[in-house]
Amino acid sequence: MSMRTASYSNGSATELVLLGLLAEERMHGYELKRRIDTAFGAIMTMSWGSLYPALAKLERRGFIGSVTGSSQRTRFDPRQLSGALAAEFALLQDADQPALGHRNRKVYTITQAGQEALDVMLRNIDIDDDRAFWFALAFSTRLDEDERLSLLERRLSRINERIRDLRQVTTASPGLRQVRQGLEYRLDAEQQWIERELKSLREHQTLSR
Repeated sequence: MSMRTASYSNGSATELVLLGLLAEERMHGYELKRRIDTAFGAIMTMSWGSLYPALAKLERRGFIGSVTGSSQRTRFDPRQLSGALAAEFALLQDADQPALGHRNRKVYTITQAGQEALDVMLRNIDIDDDRAFWFALAFSTRLDEDERLSLLERRLSRINERIRDLRQVTTASPGLRQVRQGLEYRLDAEQQWIERELKSLREHQTLSR
């Protein structure tokens, strides 16, 4: 592992998801934004103003490369743009110039260094970072079974701590009580889901031995 890759173990959640998606297939900026918004919209949306600086940073570090040409996915029709997306169209044109040409869009691809950096990031995520955890889980098939178990076990431990801390909070404010109840409900649901996933992974691990 190179020193440059090792030093990238604490990359941001945004960089993690971009590397993870590009490890699956080459894409241009519009496709990356659409994939993030549709697959992870419950926890993250991506603006053009955030996407392209993040891609530029990854490219400067040698973790992704770019070429001018067609990607393998559906052609982009600018008439699909509406609302806030239409308002950002100028940024798209600047970043993927010429954005409207079927053969001339800038297509991003992950490099070998990027693959290595992604694997390091997956093994060293900040388990307190909610977005980083869900992104890491999305690409955890790159990890072996023990590493996937460790990822879920560490997250479960942190969720249990959050639940304990939350239940110790007392407040006279009705609004804050509602917030506490809502957060506790969400944490309880995640706790139960992780416990089911861990049970399934452990059973599979036992059968495969």
